[in-house]
Amino acid sequence: MITGQWNPHVNPKDNRGFESIADIVNDIADRALGGFDDFTDDCTTYPRMILDYYKSEDCPEPLNEEVYQQVLRENDERVYRAIWLKIHSRLY
Repeated sequence: MITGQWNPHVNPKDNRGFESIADIVNDIADRALGGFDDFTDDCTTYPRMILDYYKSEDCPEPLNEEVYQQVLRENDERVYRAIWLKIHSRLY
């Protein structure tokens, strides 16, 4: 039997205390890169497709939270470029 207080696991990626917009953009790009498949996804259309998905009503958690959605609305091209760069730096 386990006794004591319950200490839930804390995921550092889910920390809402980001220090800058660049940290949030980088986090979004890392999450997008995690879903990219080198064999089936097109590296030229994937960044726009995933960005549109992240801005939609069906957006997964935690990207549907306001801190992420605000960055996606106000820094659309910056997030797009970050996703594009991460994909191409992994491929080439």
